[in-house]
Amino acid sequence: MKKILIGLTVLVGASLALIYTQLGPIIKSGIESQGPEVLKVSVSVEHVSLEPFSGHAKISKLVIGQPEGFGDGALTSLGSFSVDLDVASLLSDHIIINELIVDEPLLDVRFKGKQTNFSALQENLDLPTSSEGTSAQSETTLTIKKLIVRAPRLLAKSEGLIKFDQDIILADFTLSDLGTDEKGLAPREIARHIMDAVQPQIAKALIAAGASDKIKKIAEKAKSKLEKRVGGLLGKLNNKKKKQN
Repeated sequence: MKKILIGLTVLVGASLALIYTQLGPIIKSGIESQGPEVLKVSVSVEHVSLEPFSGHAKISKLVIGQPEGFGDGALTSLGSFSVDLDVASLLSDHIIINELIVDEPLLDVRFKGKQTNFSALQENLDLPTSSEGTSAQSETTLTIKKLIVRAPRLLAKSEGLIKFDQDIILADFTLSDLGTDEKGLAPREIARHIMDAVQPQIAKALIAAGASDKIKKIAEKAKSKLEKRVGGLLGKLNNKKKKQN
């Protein structure tokens, strides 16, 4: 009987060890499969390490691709970021993250006409996913009690009518209590909250970088050209009148 109990203990211990060692790859797989489903862009992660007893995880080299029509490369790339989570929640449909800290994310802002790649990504969040229509109970939801983003870096470049090339450090920001009710929030809703916080930062940075002054100069230049053309046309009409008289 004692041997059986020892055997069962070893078996349970081995099973738990196997589950915990596989949690990192499970998280990685979840990010790479659910990310494109929600954002409609490519999402890749190099490595996920998890300390199961402390609930601390580190995610290395997360890359979010560009929306369709904005070229190749990354819209956002993160060298690494740390997560403090409730490990037990990984085995449920409601994942609870106590704290998520992102250091120095790189945001590559691109322009296409009046639209940016970030506004295009935000629009993607409103598109239906292939999983819609399934029961809400089967959808994984998230709770993020605190999200801290430190020293986000912005690359902004436009080759269109308004030309600029800027490398800007944005202000730190913190979001709290995302999906802290009993059911949490769907991943796309979490992403939408984050985008709502990032978009004003980008707009403010571009204004501070002088993009608004360039728009003003273009408008003044266009106005000057229009005035010259109107003046030239009026001059021709006056000359024509004089000849007729």
